[in-house]
Amino acid sequence: MDSNQDVMGEQLPLFEDRYMLLNSGLQDLEKLNLDEAKKTFERYRDLYKDGDGIDTKLKITQFLIDGFLNAPDMCPEEPACLYKLWDSFEGYVKSIGFEAENIISEIRNSFFRKLFKAVDRYNLTDAPFLSDNIPMGYVYMRAGQYDMAINSLQACIPATRDNAVIYGYLGDAYMLKGDADIARRCYLEACLIDPAGMNWDHVKDRELVKLRDHLIETLDMDKSSAVEWLPGYACVRGLFAIKIIRLREELKGFVDEYIALQKAYSREPSPALKARLFIRAIILCDNEPFMKLVKGIDFIDVRRQMKDMNPSLFSEYLKSVEEQHLRSRKAV
Repeated sequence: MDSNQDVMGEQLPLFEDRYMLLNSGLQDLEKLNLDEAKKTFERYRDLYKDGDGIDTKLKITQFLIDGFLNAPDMCPEEPACLYKLWDSFEGYVKSIGFEAENIISEIRNSFFRKLFKAVDRYNLTDAPFLSDNIPMGYVYMRAGQYDMAINSLQACIPATRDNAVIYGYLGDAYMLKGDADIARRCYLEACLIDPAGMNWDHVKDRELVKLRDHLIETLDMDKSSAVEWLPGYACVRGLFAIKIIRLREELKGFVDEYIALQKAYSREPSPALKARLFIRAIILCDNEPFMKLVKGIDFIDVRRQMKDMNPSLFSEYLKSVEEQHLRSRKAV
């Protein structure tokens, strides 16, 4: 063995000790043994200075220590406060550039185990909301429990039918589960209620987010306009499937809503109302064969108004309808 090999042989145990010390601290951090993790990281820093980003690991450890100290313990507000702590923790790790997803994932698992113990302790497992503005289903979704998230969010709908946030989160849960078709039906319902009401920072459909960005960058829309027009473009470009309404009362309700929007638009032709009329006009046209059950719609006037509101999208819509007819004929 030459001298270089001798030196490497002597140094190897030092590297092993260093690795074991760091690994021990990470394991404690991931298990939320935070005081032990802090002691180990501080010892590591004393021995090896700022190697392996130890200062950053100490910062996130201290953030969690402080967060748990400030969170109420053994009271009904505990679960909601713990969830808010996790939300702020995710923002914090991004702000300091900590991107070790494997470590964050393990911390998340331990954190939500702790949170769900608190949920069970206060009999909130079947509650629709963790607090006034935090759906329990969203908490399950963040924890990766998608079936429970879907069941919980669906339970919220009867009490909050006009809640775009709930439908948006339901779409997210289905998308994460791998059911893209159902997810997009939920996203469409959310957009029909209020496109701006969806939590677009967390939407899990990459194609929808890509379309929104395209409207901003290519068509020079601002963010609010892009979100309002997105459902119309998503329908025309095949991201949203045709919404068929077969129940007479539902059709009548949809027509009444369209007529009310028309009246509001005639009084104050705002960009948001224009976009909302356009997507509803598409749905009315798609349901034209069923409209004999309901009176009050002149489809010639509907299409004329669509052309006036957005000529380029209307042209694209007509082409998509023609392509659908051609595909239907070939299928026959």
